[in-house]
Amino acid sequence: MFQSFFNPENPIFRFTGRVLDILVLSTMWVVCSLPVVTIGPASAALYYSCVKCLRYKEGGAYRSFLSAFRLNLKTGIGATAVLLVLGAALDAGYLFFTMAAGTGSQLWGMLRVAYLVLLLLPMSVLTCVFPLLSRFTCTVGGALSTSLRLTFRHLPRLIAAAAVNTICVIAAVRGWYYGLILLIPALDALTVSYLLEPVFRKYTPGEESDGDKPWYLR
Repeated sequence: MFQSFFNPENPIFRFTGRVLDILVLSTMWVVCSLPVVTIGPASAALYYSCVKCLRYKEGGAYRSFLSAFRLNLKTGIGATAVLLVLGAALDAGYLFFTMAAGTGSQLWGMLRVAYLVLLLLPMSVLTCVFPLLSRFTCTVGGALSTSLRLTFRHLPRLIAAAAVNTICVIAAVRGWYYGLILLIPALDALTVSYLLEPVFRKYTPGEESDGDKPWYLR
């Protein structure tokens, strides 16, 4: 009985190990994101390690995170800088339409709603950029342009992924004092992967033999 309880394959041990991995990976993401400009490579590393080690059950989750973070650091920082500038511009537009709608004009109110709908496109691109960077080798421009093309080709999936990201960000920010920031990032990456992985598989060359297939194609 005791041998069965302490068996690493025991469901309780597996569940506890999975929760620990989620907490540690989320904490690593938070720490690596503190400089702000490193949010991109940290997000790429988080997605990579969550998909590889939590979803496909490969070993070395923490090593995978650090390796992916270093590998994507330069390109990830460049992409983050571009997206921060774009985000500031989009936020300024949102504030403009919000203030204009506050005048009571029905037209400005409708334009504000239309602007919010259009924000789904950049949010979808943002959702795709760093997972894409974690899987494929590309430049900053290549990552952004490819994410834009994938958004239009797979719009429902990308919008759904963007919605998941938005909900998780809001939950993490509002519930930070409950420690949700140490749980939500990895859960977010894992959930989004179920929407993005089928898209990435379409553009990933496979192997002839099943035994030779990389982990993300098994």
